[in-house]
Amino acid sequence: MKIAVLGAGNGAHAIAGDMALRGHEVRIWENPSFAVNLNHIIQNNKSIELIGEVHGNAKLSVASTDPQEVICGADIIYCVIPSFGQESAFEFVSPFIEEGQKIVIMPGNFGSISLYMKLIKRGIADKVLIGESDTIPYATRLQEDKSSLVFGVKESMWISAIPGKRTSELIGEIKDVFPIKLNPLPDAISVALANTNMILHCPTMIMNTGRIESGQRFRFYNDGMTESVCRVMERMDIERLTVGKAWGYDLISEYEDAISNYNLDRSKCRSLHDIFVDHPVYGNHGADSPTSMTFRYLSEDVPYLLVPLSDMAMLANIPVPTIDSVVQLAQVINGTDYRKNGRGIDVLGLRGLSLKEIKKIVSG
Repeated sequence: MKIAVLGAGNGAHAIAGDMALRGHEVRIWENPSFAVNLNHIIQNNKSIELIGEVHGNAKLSVASTDPQEVICGADIIYCVIPSFGQESAFEFVSPFIEEGQKIVIMPGNFGSISLYMKLIKRGIADKVLIGESDTIPYATRLQEDKSSLVFGVKESMWISAIPGKRTSELIGEIKDVFPIKLNPLPDAISVALANTNMILHCPTMIMNTGRIESGQRFRFYNDGMTESVCRVMERMDIERLTVGKAWGYDLISEYEDAISNYNLDRSKCRSLHDIFVDHPVYGNHGADSPTSMTFRYLSEDVPYLLVPLSDMAMLANIPVPTIDSVVQLAQVINGTDYRKNGRGIDVLGLRGLSLKEIKKIVSG
């Protein structure tokens, strides 16, 4: 299978390397503005060294900033780019997307809706299979030597095509070459709402601002997620689930998601704090806390997850005071209008549409 990977960050390295180790022809693309991210791959004879749960020297066929060289002829395209880089990437690659290709954005954070709208203008939106997931298959970090450390592989992840009526078709096309189980959700909105990074990352950043700005390093998922922080997470999660229910989605809780992702023993993990205080995956690689409040745990998860979630709540007339408070604090801390600059209703081109009309677009 010919696989194109868009992006050259942590997740992109892991999936490109894993796919190559499984015997597929893998090409990797990076935005020309971040071409430096490809240097070590090119210098290493187009290879990625993987260590940990996935290990081996993975040889790629192409590493390039030329989208045509990477996209054309690919069977599957995995977009593993932070939300703030997706729109720019779509502008580069969408002219070269071909009929019959399968495209999965991981995590999507509503990105599949944006790409779908662009391909409608080209007249090929319904001639390709576009989908998005709520996360990536791995817990992974690039090391100082640029090796890809995979310190955990998830059991499964959520996925939907756009329109949602094509999800079974998408899963059928990619499941045999995908590293983990794919669980279907009704549509792209439900998948984005299932991304619990916004529940984990945002309040932990906000409530550890002093530690982060003072330069203290700590284990973000363990030391940073104290009992009080986890109580805020749990309240935010109740609000997320309530919004999901109003839109017709039966989302699972962050607690259930965390338990299932890593097959944890629920008899020993009765709350989020129990899970993260001594998490077997995240607790073993030392102090990993962000060094700045502009880190993507806020700069990505607030504008591209919490803001659209807040907009979805507004359309459904559901109050989300804890979520709105976290958005407001993040805006004040970073001096940024995340509601204006994020991926809300306006940016998605859905302003003026009712809840029912929006669901029709994403479901088909």
